[in-house]
Amino acid sequence: MKTITASPSSRPAIRVPDFGGRPKRINLDQILAIKGHGKLKIRPIRLDDEQEMIRFHERISEESIYMRYFEYLGLDRRTSHERLVRICTNTPESYAIVVEKPASPHHPAAILAVGRLTKTAETYVATFDTLMTDEEKAPQLGKVLLHRLVKLAHAFGFQVLTGEVLVADHDTLNLCRAVGFSLQTIPEDGLVHATLQL
Repeated sequence: MKTITASPSSRPAIRVPDFGGRPKRINLDQILAIKGHGKLKIRPIRLDDEQEMIRFHERISEESIYMRYFEYLGLDRRTSHERLVRICTNTPESYAIVVEKPASPHHPAAILAVGRLTKTAETYVATFDTLMTDEEKAPQLGKVLLHRLVKLAHAFGFQVLTGEVLVADHDTLNLCRAVGFSLQTIPEDGLVHATLQL
């Protein structure tokens, strides 16, 4: 009996995950009620967020910036037009979301937090990072943001989500534990490596 083998062209192509397509089985815009914050919107970042991102960065302390970037970055550098255009544009390599307080009759819309996913050299591994305004730091808000990044990474086809957090960044480390990340301390670097199987 003759054995028929599939030709290379007939085999299903293995899709390498990136952030270029629309993720499966997930609504990109979501309205949530968060205790202490009311109704907030979580959505992908947009190019027209540039001015609001400037106001967002104006409300972040130097300590929080150091915890996020591992160095001090001045406001002018963080809010330069060239940098914000890059940050406010999602690409196949990087995808950002914002937590936004919708506009009301008395207040304009305001970005309270930003989360980002980034591809790595490892095919199915993405990294995450988050940043919140100091006055809005709260476990509930941070947990919602991190949960959303986890769901998005999975929806885009990644299998592992990782991040590096300063040992001194207790708030982020507590959030990682609450969401289920395993934590490995790297004493010589003063960092904790967080890993979650999706």
